[in-house]
Amino acid sequence: MRQTQRAGDNSVNIQGDVVNFGVSYRDAREIAKDVFEENIVKFTEAAREIASERAHEITEKLISSLPIEALESLKDPDVQRSLFFAQQEFACSGEKDLGELLVKLLADRMQSAERNVKTLALGEALRTAPKLTSRHFVALSVLMVCIQTKLGVDSVEHLHRALSQVLSPLAKEFQITRADVAYLEYAGCLSNAAFTTNLGDAFQNAYPGLFTTGFMEEWISEGSRDALMPLTRKCLRDPKMIQFPTLSKEEIRKLAEQEALKVHKQEIERLMGIGLMTAGEIEREISGIDEDLANFPNQYNASSLVNCQLTAVGTTLAYTNLKRVVGDYFDAELDIWVY
Repeated sequence: MRQTQRAGDNSVNIQGDVVNFGVSYRDAREIAKDVFEENIVKFTEAAREIASERAHEITEKLISSLPIEALESLKDPDVQRSLFFAQQEFACSGEKDLGELLVKLLADRMQSAERNVKTLALGEALRTAPKLTSRHFVALSVLMVCIQTKLGVDSVEHLHRALSQVLSPLAKEFQITRADVAYLEYAGCLSNAAFTTNLGDAFQNAYPGLFTTGFMEEWISEGSRDALMPLTRKCLRDPKMIQFPTLSKEEIRKLAEQEALKVHKQEIERLMGIGLMTAGEIEREISGIDEDLANFPNQYNASSLVNCQLTAVGTTLAYTNLKRVVGDYFDAELDIWVY
């Protein structure tokens, strides 16, 4: 059984026969201070004082947000380099949003010991973040919610509530130009997608079970009825009808690949298309959820984002900004997308 133990500054954690003289919070603050003070460029006295105050501010927020076992990573040269970069960038800009984003990126980096795509993406995201504006972060987070995320909802009402909590705070700040998209591609955050995906199409693919008026039992071909009926449930939008579970199209197609259902795959595909709401109908429904989403589908579809997908770095920045903006309303881990 895994055991964890927390102790105050200058104390010793003892567990079994292991004595661990780890990095304390006081040690961590000293290390972080030294990293900045020994590497800071030459400023005038007044500028140096402002820079030091800002570096202390971001350092304090970072260390206060970490469990004590993560502080050991401050001995890692790569972590120290990332820390100094964040301190230096915030010391020069002082932008609150950027500071919060850098703290979250650093905290994730310090708790990721294994060298893999995730740690590399976090490191690159730290270097990229200061080159972007607030509206760039919003655009990346919007693309993540609309294209790369399936919210864990099982009813129309639950989806509306989740979108109001997660997408609305982004939608009211959403403003993107072709030049912004081109710059995000240049910065390594976006790449061209193989297909154009409007908002309604994206939601139709992710939530077909929430955007359908269903079908009737007798509409299932006789040869497939006995096999497919156990997969159905009462339709969420019309209790007189039935539907497949509230899975994505991709998940339903994977279900159809099971040995017992392979022979019924074509029938499953046919039934999935019956009663499915059009992209336009879905977009009108999203527009009616709240005032912040009223014009969002039109804005999104008019942007170049419909032709884009997130890179690993773009996903890392999108995820981190989303967590910063909506907090616990979005409780997934970065590892789902970047690993």
